Amino acid sequence: MNDARWQSVSPGADFEQNARAWLENQLTRKRPWLLVHADDGVIWGKLDKNDKLILSSDVFSSPVRYPAIAVELRATTIQQARVFGPAGELLIWRTDDGFAGRVIADGEKPSADSYEEKQLLWGVVTESQPEAGFTLLVEGEQGQQHAPSLTMSKPERACLLVRHYVSYDDHGQAYVDLSRLVDLKVA
Repeated sequence: MNDARWQSVSPGADFEQNARAWLENQLTRKRPWLLVHADDGVIWGKLDKNDKLILSSDVFSSPVRYPAIAVELRATTIQQARVFGPAGELLIWRTDDGFAGRVIADGEKPSADSYEEKQLLWGVVTESQPEAGFTLLVEGEQGQQHAPSLTMSKPERACLLVRHYVSYDDHGQAYVDLSRLVDLKVA
């Protein structure tokens, strides 16, 4: 199923053999952010000043202290991965037959059939690593953790800028039929 707004991507064996290297090759200055949902945690990443991928697990690397962050980026545990930024988004997801994907390369300006919204991320600032550009956020009594690739301080909140694309059904009613991540920022 294709749409004029996106193209299919097939990550292939290279992704399954070395997901980190494959994802690093997808990052650009206009698509500098990485968000991975894995079986064992949430992994944030970004392109550093030397055009290398740095992960939240590289910065918060103690599995005892940061159990949901200090996880290895492995294809065997990835549920979905997003490389995103103002220029577009690459989304890879697990299927029964391996991995599938799509890329939206619509550019920085929203089209007439879209709108953008800020979605706050859960968690309050607990620890910051400004030299690396990551901040530990913790939520609730259970202490759920993730570390977005932002430098923040209390009481700041992190948010994702999300672009939604609107279509119309046979009755003329509007609905969102596609969304993508645009930016990660301090709210």
